[in-house]
Amino acid sequence: MINKIVQLFIGALEALTGFFGFITSDHAYIHQAKAFTAIIPAGSISAAYHICFKTPTVASGKYIHYRPLGITSSADYVDIKLYEGETYTGGDAITPINRNRVASATASTMQAFVKGATVTPAGVLLYNAGVGSTGGPQNKAGAGGGADEELVLKQNTIYCLTLTPAGATTVTASVFWYEEDEGTV
Repeated sequence: MINKIVQLFIGALEALTGFFGFITSDHAYIHQAKAFTAIIPAGSISAAYHICFKTPTVASGKYIHYRPLGITSSADYVDIKLYEGETYTGGDAITPINRNRVASATASTMQAFVKGATVTPAGVLLYNAGVGSTGGPQNKAGAGGGADEELVLKQNTIYCLTLTPAGATTVTASVFWYEEDEGTV
């Protein structure tokens, strides 16, 4: 229903202005209730900190399209790495939030999502970036240009983000992804 309203609005806008109207794929996935965010609230870290998740099973028919981490650091540089195939224990569960609040009852098909896990390094490094520098708050938002760095993740696989600060800092992070059906990958 919402998609039809959006299409009608875009059509009317095109007719009125003569300009081609469009919405981004992220925006479309939000309207389809396929986009999710996991929020890692502000916390002080001074050593490697791990955020781990397990992608949906093959039987689910869903694929995770991961976007770069949105993160802020209050004082120091933070190295950000994404690994595939890690092993982890413990951690505090995070419930992903559906970005379409009208259809918020649609749950993510992720099997697990935790912060503060203990990780046994064994995986393949897929992504490496950094944010911040000593002397002031810095941030890197994954939304702008994130589509260019999107990764389609393997099903039924553990992935871990490792945040390693240069010194003590307070970090807030959000992970964004959308879930697409098999056959559209």
